[in-house]
Amino acid sequence: MIYGNTSLTSFDVLVIGSGAGGGPIAYLCTKHGMKVLVLEAGPNHYQYLDDPSRDPVSVFSNDELKLAHRSFIDQNILVDPRTWRNSESDGDRLLVAGVQSLPKTVGGGAIHADLKMPRFAPTDFQFGTLIGKQYPDATFADWPVTYDMLEPFYTYAEWALGVQGIAGSDPTEGPRSKPFPMPPGVPMYAAVKLGEGLSKLGYTIFPFPTAVNSRPYDGRPACVDCGFCSGYPCPSNAKGSPAVTMLRKALLSGNCQLQSETRVTKLLVNGAKNSITGVQALGPDGKPTTFTADRYVLAASPIEDARLLFLSDTAGLGNSSGMVGRNLMFHYQTGAIGVFPERIHGHRGRVVTHGFTDFRGAPNDPNRPLGGIVEVSGSEMLIDETQYMKRIFDVFGFDGVRFKSALRQGAFRDHVVALALQAEDAPQASNRVDLDPAVRDLDGTPAPRITYKNHAFELNARKHYEPLLLNVLGASGAKFAAIGPPDDIPASAHIMGTLRMGADPTTSVCDPTGRFHDIGNLYAADGALFPTSSGYNPTMTIIALSCYVAGGIVSPGSPEQALT
Repeated sequence: MIYGNTSLTSFDVLVIGSGAGGGPIAYLCTKHGMKVLVLEAGPNHYQYLDDPSRDPVSVFSNDELKLAHRSFIDQNILVDPRTWRNSESDGDRLLVAGVQSLPKTVGGGAIHADLKMPRFAPTDFQFGTLIGKQYPDATFADWPVTYDMLEPFYTYAEWALGVQGIAGSDPTEGPRSKPFPMPPGVPMYAAVKLGEGLSKLGYTIFPFPTAVNSRPYDGRPACVDCGFCSGYPCPSNAKGSPAVTMLRKALLSGNCQLQSETRVTKLLVNGAKNSITGVQALGPDGKPTTFTADRYVLAASPIEDARLLFLSDTAGLGNSSGMVGRNLMFHYQTGAIGVFPERIHGHRGRVVTHGFTDFRGAPNDPNRPLGGIVEVSGSEMLIDETQYMKRIFDVFGFDGVRFKSALRQGAFRDHVVALALQAEDAPQASNRVDLDPAVRDLDGTPAPRITYKNHAFELNARKHYEPLLLNVLGASGAKFAAIGPPDDIPASAHIMGTLRMGADPTTSVCDPTGRFHDIGNLYAADGALFPTSSGYNPTMTIIALSCYVAGGIVSPGSPEQALT
């Protein structure tokens, strides 16, 4: 399907992907008069997204069965598989699975995220200098942009999306040029309980910066705290996902065209392989077609970006450094669960309203290893709770009467508080994306293969902070607490690296503006550019960095001029 200005036939910029990376590119470029074509592999589930006379209407709904269990927007591994191994010594693959899957749909993964939006701390951009020599088997590197360079773009993104929060409430936050556009919404009761425990221990809880309206903002309503936030697109558009903010405004500008269900399968290049001449794609009817523009932007997620470069050239297009697909990072999450005697009502309200950064740690402090921000969260939805409860009852052989009684009491939904530590991953050249030699998707295209193994850097951080997480739950009144087992395959949905940006073309794929060193009219504009992963949720930095890349396209040499 085609949306926006359907009469456009020539384009200044072609963007592959419509999510947190692609939406900002389309918005800023169209705002400055450029003609933009956005190609999205997935379908569009928003009615009236390009209609100025009506608000967008989604078909998502608050439906746990449809969204969480029937893969309404998630990748289906039967037709769109990925493969996994820990190292090359495992052979071609260990298994075929849904490895770090993100929705393929207009708006991308940002529509189902609960859009927690902390900024990275200033020191997070300097880990090559600060800690790189301590980990010679990792590839820590300084970012070619600093916090101060990105700060105007952080601010711009916060106001474009609508982010709630309190400036200065996070002790690790860097300086900011403007406050948040709106105050925090209603806190979860779980956050109130945890706040008491954290205060006893000398820690600081604060409202989590979140792109969810706490009051009407930019023509969208305030959140009603329905509880369906993480893993669920917002049916009322209170969530400021790029689809209903930046992408919609691009479509309404008259300078943008969006084609959904159009999957790019190859980048076409000139003979010297230093310029993109077009892209090949499969349209909704399955027939191949070709699109052209002056500039091209990869924003389909770090895994899919790298996959496309290998599909375009077996050695990896733009890969003179040998770094395409490498330095893949996922946040190493540590979960702690506390059971409280009173009802916590964790299934009500936004999934996360508060967090704390006392476990982020500090560079070169052995008593405070580099972990990450901690989310204070609620419990599972009804179907998930039923599945967990059944597994427990099966182990003990309890009967159906007691099973039903336990469900009525809501043991998980009403009595559990979860803490999630978003610990930083060490970048490693051996953690990478390439193409599986045998596994194909429904169209016969080679599937992406993920090779990934955790580094001692994040494993040691987990070991250090596990007892401290339990202490927080105990101090807050939990009667029982436990650390959840690590995922066999990380499921953070935080995907970074594969097209590292840097000044040196021998150790990076893209230059400090996001443009490929080897290809003059090809850019990346999503988490693929990250040299390091930080210990904070990455979405705000993905969007700010995408705005920065767009600024460089619009105003070369002075990207901040694009914000005026």
